[in-house]
Amino acid sequence: MGIIVRRNERSWAIVIISEIKVMLSGLNLKIKSAGGESTLSVNKTSMFPDVLLYEDEAQTKILQGWELKMPDVLITDEALIADATRKAKALGLNSFVIWNFTYGKLYVENENGDFEEAKVWSGTSHITSREDVMTYKAEWLPIIKEIVMTVNDYLVNGKIATSSIINTISEGLMTELIQRNKELVAENITIESSKNMPMESRLKVWWNAFHEEYDKDEKDMYSAYAKSVLLNWTNRIMFANTIKRYHNCAYMIKDIDYTTSPNEGNIIIEHIVEQGDFYSVFKPLEFNEVIPEDTWIDIVDYNQFLIENNIEKIEQEDLQDILEKTVNTAKREIRGQYATPYCLADILCQITVQDWNKDCADLCAGTGTIAKAIINNKSKRINSAEKAFMTTWMSDKYAYPLQIANIAVTDIHALNIPINMFQTDVFDVQTGNKIEVKNPTDGSGIEKSIPKFGAIVSNLPFVEYNKVAADEQAYIAQYREKIINNTGIEFTLGKTDLYNYLPFKLYELLEKDGKLGIIISNSWLGTDIGKKFFDALQYYYLIESVVISNCKRWFNNADVIGTLLILKKKVISVPDKTKKISFWLTNKDIHSIEDKDKEILINSVVLHEIIDESVALMKEYSISDIDNITQYGISLNALFHNISWIEKIKGFIEPITNELNMIRGERTGQNDVFYIKGETSIADKFLYPMLKSSRNVKKFTASANMMAFCCDKSIEQLKEDGEEGTLKWIRKFSDENYDPIPKSINYSPWYQMPSSNRADLVTSENPDRRLFIAELEESVIVDQRLIAMKYKESVGDKELVFALLNSIYGMFAIEANGFGRGQGVLDISKTGFQKISMINPNLISKEDAAEIIVLFSKIKNRNVMELQVELEDKDRQAFDKKVLQAIGHEEVYDLIKESLLSMQHTRHCVK
Repeated sequence: MGIIVRRNERSWAIVIISEIKVMLSGLNLKIKSAGGESTLSVNKTSMFPDVLLYEDEAQTKILQGWELKMPDVLITDEALIADATRKAKALGLNSFVIWNFTYGKLYVENENGDFEEAKVWSGTSHITSREDVMTYKAEWLPIIKEIVMTVNDYLVNGKIATSSIINTISEGLMTELIQRNKELVAENITIESSKNMPMESRLKVWWNAFHEEYDKDEKDMYSAYAKSVLLNWTNRIMFANTIKRYHNCAYMIKDIDYTTSPNEGNIIIEHIVEQGDFYSVFKPLEFNEVIPEDTWIDIVDYNQFLIENNIEKIEQEDLQDILEKTVNTAKREIRGQYATPYCLADILCQITVQDWNKDCADLCAGTGTIAKAIINNKSKRINSAEKAFMTTWMSDKYAYPLQIANIAVTDIHALNIPINMFQTDVFDVQTGNKIEVKNPTDGSGIEKSIPKFGAIVSNLPFVEYNKVAADEQAYIAQYREKIINNTGIEFTLGKTDLYNYLPFKLYELLEKDGKLGIIISNSWLGTDIGKKFFDALQYYYLIESVVISNCKRWFNNADVIGTLLILKKKVISVPDKTKKISFWLTNKDIHSIEDKDKEILINSVVLHEIIDESVALMKEYSISDIDNITQYGISLNALFHNISWIEKIKGFIEPITNELNMIRGERTGQNDVFYIKGETSIADKFLYPMLKSSRNVKKFTASANMMAFCCDKSIEQLKEDGEEGTLKWIRKFSDENYDPIPKSINYSPWYQMPSSNRADLVTSENPDRRLFIAELEESVIVDQRLIAMKYKESVGDKELVFALLNSIYGMFAIEANGFGRGQGVLDISKTGFQKISMINPNLISKEDAAEIIVLFSKIKNRNVMELQVELEDKDRQAFDKKVLQAIGHEEVYDLIKESLLSMQHTRHCVK
């Protein structure tokens, strides 16, 4: 690789660094050293300033960067100032100096984060050329000393702050390197893969597996892979420099310099692996050599910076801090949307593991947070770092997360202990299988057998059923059959997510009475599939605890709400219906929870006792209780709240389907054909009133907001009847043979949407703060996104049924039927909704019914209010209390109100 050297700037930078070092030796200043020579060898805009000042001789506390230019570059050049600003920010510095041998300027960051001019030096205006720099050296050198003295004054006065090498290495520079080079690398990979079909195919396989991790960040496969390539290089270079003091072979990292290529860099790192292992960290990402020259120079710059700053000489705790911060930066750059926060991993480990001396594992290790928590907790309790590592196992399907995981669990104090880490799909892990781990001291292989585990703790991969990789489908089919054979419960094909099957695989790897602690999506708490999952688990495990947040969300991704599930292995058998399950709400933000409260939370869940209600609340139900409650269309999600009052009124409620038929909303596949707004050529007799959305339904009554095209005649009949206007509309979406142009239409014949599916009542599939069912002024066609109902012919008093549906119990029935989405809305489905119950109108006297209808009429024609406000409304209270009084149970009013508000609070607290 040819490197063009910036000879003038480089040579004069070395001169200035040398001169500053000489002058510092005779002065007792806060500034102790100068450097920067090793990153001045390139032909592009460097990542680093030309000169670095340090507050310590060990060069671990960077004070300031200087940018040097020849006199022919104006000191006011905007690009120069912007570049110096960028470098200062990357290094975490709040000042910089620009010097062009004619003028000097000091810039200091103000309160708004902007860099502004603080001091100017001049007096050498006759230096105008590069030749003058040498001629008048004696004149400008004193100004350099003056700048140093001024900068020292600013340091003494606290106007200039130092930057810790820890943050600089693991945060600022990694991020800077990635942002500077991501698109360059992406472009290079795009070009190279266009010449190499196997490479393109390999990238697509990778993207199919990992695109979920990048959904909130990188939409483009090449940009995402470019970021992974850059992280692969920076992680390996950082790690090698960090462990040099403990593994001499890592000193070979110095051989990656401006004379080497990326391929040669990989070979140098291979030699480190051969002598000292850490293979998972040092493994090269495929195609990591496909990077442009400018990017490789930045990577070399980064390496040279670490070498020059002697990071191996800093304290062990600081080295550990670098490792941990590097992991955080890597996770942030990937933006793994389901990456486990350490605080959550720590809590989950402590409420799962019963015996810390036994082998524990995370077999969906990802970036190693849970494994790190296991090791930390073991080390504290069994007082042996070696045993902590030796009894902790981790694996993942993919190599790249294991690189970060290895860094995450590495302990600078215990670098010579082998790590039980291996790359395998969790479905392929078998007790007794042999794996080889490496001895970090000499790279020799150590064969180990996978044991039975006392505990497995994992954040199970959240892969939706329609995104499960092809190679996982066979495993899913296999375990689906096993579940059917052992439980009689059949998971619906094409509707179950990957995590639904994993506990049944992990069961095989646990010892007798072994514990499983998992993080999974909360969707299972409110769906039919989730109920089957819950029921099947009871054959394999004692379900000890389910934990959700009642105070802010655990994951940064707004779409994901997590639950913790604590299970204890049993002999596969019919569930004991008397066994109780604890449902916990955590009332503290786990990201900022104090140690005392965290201990209370852990002790509470472990002991199944409420110790402090401000920290955690528990509701406990036997499996028999749960079966009884859920038969009324109440989801598992409601069990975290006080719903024991249901026992008092269960004799006065009935399935909603006794009074209503559920109507299938229209799913046209091409709404433009059938949903009509404004003028049209269609004959009126083929237009029917339609409601597409509940978005604009504000009251208990609603009306159609458009017309639907519903034709029941053939093309020939339309021609015979002279329906030219209607034919014209059909031709708009068809060819000369009347075959449809859009191919996704769901009717046969394609233009014949039926007019028979008409609803009397509707509610939203995703209600938020307003819970109600609206009655339509006339029966209309509705869209699939609405839950639609029609009165049965047997209903004697529609007004009473409508009122009861909207009573306080009716609102509870809606809320209790679903589960909360990440945006805070309630998720309910048509299949789930048809199972809800309502107060039985046939058990209400005519006198009470008449009074209920009168009281409901007082609120029927106003806008529906948000739940909290709605429940405070005097007319609403009178109506609700009358409904409950009519069935002899007005005393449960406050209990239902409390349940409703509690459920909505939990649903909204995750926003």
